[in-house]
Amino acid sequence: MSFIEKIMGTITDPNNETKKIARQPMIEEAFLIVGIYAVLVAIAAYIQSYKITFIIEGLDIIPSSMQSLMAISTIIFALVGPFLIWFLVTGVIHLLSMAAGGEGKFYPQMMTVAGYSMLPLTLAGIISIGLFSVVEPQTIIISPTNPTAMKDIYSSPPFIISEIAGILLQAWSTIILFFCIRNAHKLSSNTCAIIASIPLTFSLISLLLTFRGIGLI
Repeated sequence: MSFIEKIMGTITDPNNETKKIARQPMIEEAFLIVGIYAVLVAIAAYIQSYKITFIIEGLDIIPSSMQSLMAISTIIFALVGPFLIWFLVTGVIHLLSMAAGGEGKFYPQMMTVAGYSMLPLTLAGIISIGLFSVVEPQTIIISPTNPTAMKDIYSSPPFIISEIAGILLQAWSTIILFFCIRNAHKLSSNTCAIIASIPLTFSLISLLLTFRGIGLI
């Protein structure tokens, strides 16, 4: 079965497809999926970095070298972040599954199926690129007299749509992850549902705190 067929199978029939992947895990395929997602996130971060300029009051002129360094740092973090999340989240899920009586292996089995569960997140990256591309360039002045400057950014429609789309697509990813855990660790459906929902729960809490911070709730 080709890589593309596995991707389509994971999207259309995650139960049967992740069962096959768990039996014959190919870590390089999962690495490619996470890598594509990381590149999309990095492109979105790059677009955002030149669309929005931050100025700190009292430091109106920031050397161009410093601006370039900040942009490069943002892109590097965006590239590395998805891989760290993949490794850490898979590790936590594997440990919880083992504690619940699971029998799967962390490498390459769980790492591979968990990588496939991130497929919907690639669409989130594409959406972010599209939304940030249409945002008008703007300059944000951060100062004690303008405490709502950051709120103005994160309460704008493109950012809110991006956050909501990200949560919805992570919910889809959680469904795939549910089947990944069940097929790799042979746990009950209830146990798999609880473990698979943990990353989504943390993301929802983070989103609610963000919305509360900008005054939307």
